[in-house]
Amino acid sequence: MSKSAESLPCRVYNLHIEIMKQIQARNEQYKFRADLLKYHDALNVRDYFMIQIRPEWCPLETDHKLQVVLDHSKCCK
Repeated sequence: MSKSAESLPCRVYNLHIEIMKQIQARNEQYKFRADLLKYHDALNVRDYFMIQIRPEWCPLETDHKLQVVLDHSKCCK
C-alpha cells in the first residue's frame, strides 16, 4: 500500500474533527447573538402588558377557561 493510501483515513478523521469544531464554534456564536435579542424584563405587581392569543391556540370551545384573576394572592407571591 502507498503512503498516501495509509494516511488517508487519518486525514479524513482530522478533517471531520476540524469541521465539527467549526460547526460548534458557529453554533456558539449564533446562540450568543440570539441571546442578545431576547427580551428580559421583570414585571411588577399592577404592571400592564398585552398578550396575543391566536385563534388556533384557543378554539372557541375553550375560551371560557380564560378568566381575569381578581385575587392577586393566587398569582403573586
